[in-house]
Amino acid sequence: MSRKIFITVILMLFLLPFVSWYYLQSGLNWRKQAQAIMSGTQPFPSGEWKDRTSRLFSTDDLAEHVSIVTLVSCENEKSISSTLDSLYRQFKETKKANFIILNTCKEKPELLSDTTRTDWYVFNCGDSTTLCDLVLANWPSGKTHALIDRNKVIRAYYDEVTKDEKKMLLEHMALLLPRERSDHIELKRGSEK
Repeated sequence: MSRKIFITVILMLFLLPFVSWYYLQSGLNWRKQAQAIMSGTQPFPSGEWKDRTSRLFSTDDLAEHVSIVTLVSCENEKSISSTLDSLYRQFKETKKANFIILNTCKEKPELLSDTTRTDWYVFNCGDSTTLCDLVLANWPSGKTHALIDRNKVIRAYYDEVTKDEKKMLLEHMALLLPRERSDHIELKRGSEK
């Protein structure tokens, strides 16, 4: 009987702390890797523009929001539509996410227009919109989405084609999501002091 107790005590003293350390270390490594990917420093162009529905959009709307700029063409509009719909459903309750769609498909100027969605802006680039010209000037080829933090900095670009990059976009968007002071975790003992 004492042998079983001895083995249990040894497992609790050594195995549980090691498993906890490994779990925390892997989370820390994941966060460091995500921060390395999101190392962009290019600022989002400043100014005010009217979207397709004549709603005013300015760079001040990016403050305290995480934003996605999406480049839509005639070829990729169906896959992008489903991706943006799922991202919008995921983050619409937070009211801290902006979706900026740059439509380059001249044949379908009404693509992805939705007046019922808040924080959803569609710009037709065929009309030589200044916003499109400014954003697309430094847009890397082969990328579909750009992630912008609350400080109006383009942090990273993502591809629509690969499932891994779509998953990474979702994870990074959640990482950059601004939190209010009341959302921060505080230990009970800390609040009693």
